[in-house]
Amino acid sequence: MQLIDRLMSVGLGRHEAELYVLLHREGPMTGYEAAKHSGISRSNAYPALSSLAEKGAAWVIAGDVQKYMAVPAEDFCRSKKRQFNELLDWIEQNMPLHKQSAEPFVTITGRDNILNQVRNLINQAKLRVYAALDSELTDELLNELTAAVERDLKVVLITENRPDINGLIYYQGQRKPGQIRLITDSEQVMTGELSADSEPMCLFSKNQALVTLFKEAMMNEMALLELTGKSRKTDQEREKK
Repeated sequence: MQLIDRLMSVGLGRHEAELYVLLHREGPMTGYEAAKHSGISRSNAYPALSSLAEKGAAWVIAGDVQKYMAVPAEDFCRSKKRQFNELLDWIEQNMPLHKQSAEPFVTITGRDNILNQVRNLINQAKLRVYAALDSELTDELLNELTAAVERDLKVVLITENRPDINGLIYYQGQRKPGQIRLITDSEQVMTGELSADSEPMCLFSKNQALVTLFKEAMMNEMALLELTGKSRKTDQEREKK
């Protein structure tokens, strides 16, 4: 069951997750009732309910017979988000500084890992984003590209079909399916493919020689597209010329 697996991924045990869903659906129950309805033995149900309360997923209702009530999902999720963000902030602030060295060439594998890094680079960009993507990847990254334009960044995109983003500098060019070319702030480059035929793999680096190489290659491609009449610049960009 996907919901149980997701609840387990945020720190609940399997019995705890099953009982939380049961309480959320059926309402307050005693330990005996929860065990009966869930099929979990009483020897496992009682400690799981107690643990649910400790983890902030259930409330204890005092009375002649103690009952457990599920914390509403929206409250439980808000608490988890707050705890997780506080944990991430602490890790970020307390992680030791890395020693300065030559910028490495990092290989990133896995579709989700690659797209997460692409999103991070676009979201963290401060000045400009240059990207060459196929239409499918453009659609997947539409929110990030739109947000970058709305932050007044210069966003230049080479792809097959113009996305619905006002202020984008667009060049119409055919892309190999799954191919990624991305440069942000003239400081970071990511290149590779999300191929269906092999393991998705991308190279990421801040090495300035590589950044310069890919930037020049992308500028040359854009210049060629302009000569063939396939550029679609914004009105603001035309005024600059």
